[in-house]
Amino acid sequence: MSLHYAILGFLSHRPLSGYDLKKAFDGSVRHFWPADQSQIYRTLSQLEDRQLVDKAVIEQEERPDRKVYSITAEGQQELVEWLRSPLPMQDERDPFLVQVFFAGLLSNEELLEVLAHQKAEIEGKYELLRHIYQTSSEQIQEQQAGRASLITLLTAEHALVIGQAYLEWLDDLMARVENDDFTPKTF
Repeated sequence: MSLHYAILGFLSHRPLSGYDLKKAFDGSVRHFWPADQSQIYRTLSQLEDRQLVDKAVIEQEERPDRKVYSITAEGQQELVEWLRSPLPMQDERDPFLVQVFFAGLLSNEELLEVLAHQKAEIEGKYELLRHIYQTSSEQIQEQQAGRASLITLLTAEHALVIGQAYLEWLDDLMARVENDDFTPKTF
């Protein structure tokens, strides 16, 4: 259901084609809400059926006609109502943590390999997010964008804080495995 609202959110800024929506997802919210092209088009069709978006067909000579979607007043109202509503907590699933949970079956060397691989994956994702954040922040400052644009950066800040904590946890865990120290921590 959040894809529905994410699309309405993007369309609340300006009309977009399905292709442009995919680029908007990939350039901004992919780190917490990825969407593939078929999901986007399927959801646009549902939103159009519910009259939450309008579709304009723009004829093109050398390409297929372009379909551009815009949010309707009803769509804007539904989006605002959703934004005002508290959301229930979602269950999180992390296959890597299931691996760690049962990793007592591995040797320390095997566990360190698993942890090092995860750390490399998280570092890559973290660097990509940091780049997106810096680029977006610079663009917003150059354009002297308003409050709404600055608020969008909060999601990237969230991802960076979580990523940094995750990397710190992995470093600590790897050090403990290397030292064969599995003493529980005090919190």
